[in-house]
Amino acid sequence: MRIVILGCATSTGVPIIGCKCRVCSSPNPKNKRTRSSILIQAYGKNILVDTSPDLRFQALANNITRIDAVLYTHSHADHTHGIDELRTFNFINGNVIPCYGSPETISSIKRNFGYIFDGSLSMGGKPQLKMIPVTDTFNFEGITIVPVEVFHADWVIFGYRIGKLAYITDCSGIPEKSFSRLGGLDLLIIDALRYNPHPAHMSVGQAIEVICRIKPKLAVFTHMGHELDYEELLKQLPEGIMPGYDGMNLYIEDP
Repeated sequence: MRIVILGCATSTGVPIIGCKCRVCSSPNPKNKRTRSSILIQAYGKNILVDTSPDLRFQALANNITRIDAVLYTHSHADHTHGIDELRTFNFINGNVIPCYGSPETISSIKRNFGYIFDGSLSMGGKPQLKMIPVTDTFNFEGITIVPVEVFHADWVIFGYRIGKLAYITDCSGIPEKSFSRLGGLDLLIIDALRYNPHPAHMSVGQAIEVICRIKPKLAVFTHMGHELDYEELLKQLPEGIMPGYDGMNLYIEDP
């Protein structure tokens, strides 16, 4: 199984428009982050997690020419507003793309992007999607996908587990019952926004505490803000934990 970190930034992206801080001004390409999303390749299928506003750029940068399914973590703009880019994959692949998420997330996406689902014709075309609400473990083309409930401030959203991979973004805490779904991981990709606490996201210290409890073989930070410099953070982190970067490729056994 191949996992590509398409983007690992918080909602503003890094650099932030108009910001001249040392991270936003950094020449290090690993400090240039698009909005958070990953691509999972397993058994010949390409599964996208979230449709960031930077999806077109991410697809071009990583030579992605097929999307077989989309998993939505929640309906915030930085995780959904690239949804219209899915129509290009419809054109070139000739498929209707199944999109999974919690009932609340699916309902919100249908409401926010009503033009896609209202049945009207569009001269420019619009995404051909099958929206599928899920509440528990489900199967896509022989691949078992496990939603993992996490807190995003006072909102419960989804992370996902496939095989020995878990992806948890936009997370301020993990309910006790969800830890039972996170044992025996080879790879955990997890939210770590900044050093200081935040009401809707884990800080670096909080993420490390969670990682030490889950004990994956490798943990990679995502959804990082401009407070975090890649090289400085890499030097500070314990063994087995590292920051992600756009275009990062990770490989684990197929589920």
